[in-house]
Amino acid sequence: MSMIKSLLKNLHPSSIEHLRLTMDLLKRKIQSSNERAIKFEDWMSEALYNPFFGYYTSKKDIIFNGRNSTDNNINGDFVTAPELTPIFAKTLSRQIAQVLNYLESENIIEFGAGSGILAKNILQEFKKLGLNINYKIIEISNSLISTQKQTLSSFNDKVEWLSSLPIGFNGCVIANELLDAMPVSIFHYSKNKSIMEKWVGLNQREEFVWIDKPADNRLLEATKKILPLIECDYTSEINFQSDAWIRTIPKWLTRGVVFIIDYGFPRHEYYHLQRATGTLMCHLNHIAYSDPFIAPGIQDITSHVDFSSIAEASIENGLYVLGYTSLANFLINSGIIHIVQDLDKSKIKNHVEELGAVQKLLSEIDMGELFKVIAIGKDFQNELVGFSENDRSHKLLP
Repeated sequence: MSMIKSLLKNLHPSSIEHLRLTMDLLKRKIQSSNERAIKFEDWMSEALYNPFFGYYTSKKDIIFNGRNSTDNNINGDFVTAPELTPIFAKTLSRQIAQVLNYLESENIIEFGAGSGILAKNILQEFKKLGLNINYKIIEISNSLISTQKQTLSSFNDKVEWLSSLPIGFNGCVIANELLDAMPVSIFHYSKNKSIMEKWVGLNQREEFVWIDKPADNRLLEATKKILPLIECDYTSEINFQSDAWIRTIPKWLTRGVVFIIDYGFPRHEYYHLQRATGTLMCHLNHIAYSDPFIAPGIQDITSHVDFSSIAEASIENGLYVLGYTSLANFLINSGIIHIVQDLDKSKIKNHVEELGAVQKLLSEIDMGELFKVIAIGKDFQNELVGFSENDRSHKLLP
């Protein structure tokens, strides 16, 4: 906590003002509500996606970009796999190429493209392979769109930014660290065995505080699958918005595969007794903490993904679960070892840096096991190379 306090004291004046304005906005939302409190899901939505003050919609430099940072000036708040090394995109491209070949399609769409570096590296890889690609991006942040256009300036004729969902899309879909950033509802299984929902109110000093209120029918129904796994005095999250996003897929995807890459677990691991306080985490300047009330508007707020829920929502809406495994298994199956072996070893410094990044992607104590990959298909049931070994789909549902 002392590190966080020190960080807040040394914020740039513009960040301090952004924080103040966001907190004022959230306080007004609470004060104007009939309950004098709002559901945490709504609080989180405003903190992340308010058009003027939301973290993703207004803050710049949210993603670490090692290419533009120094040891003394680390930028961004967190790092994603595509930013670590282009080998991630090169490996993913092998799986995408297999899908597009099956589909006889040239179309890729990415939801939430970050800095645009994943799109750039995929386009570069397909160019080397002599394959044409039409790349579409759906992004809600105008700031990130501007960054993406700079990153992808050499591929202007290949990239299109969409303001709405496509119609009749046939191709490959990428959602890298998309679902973890969706607002969640928080429930508390109390000692009297009742289900409460976490709301946010204000105390006499106008500080944000948690308020427990009886869960509504939607939350009560959702927790029925969780209660057998937990004991009293248990707090965790349910991501209704990720399920809603899955339900949209059959409406705009005619034929294709959706690759979802994110950190999370199957339900029986997500709602483990050892996670009795949930998975909600915040990130600011590469410092992680669990209190979302510290710096709304200038901090990332995330929760892990319940991949069992994603599988259920997919199947219920006529989609197929084509594979589910760890990021490490997926990358190894897709050929990352061969790609590393083909690196130019004469450039020692670059070679060592790339090996370090690959180790982070594959390590069981790092991204390799925490991150998972699930493939969802419509009118597509071919076997995918990324899940050729160690497919864990059977662990998602009873």
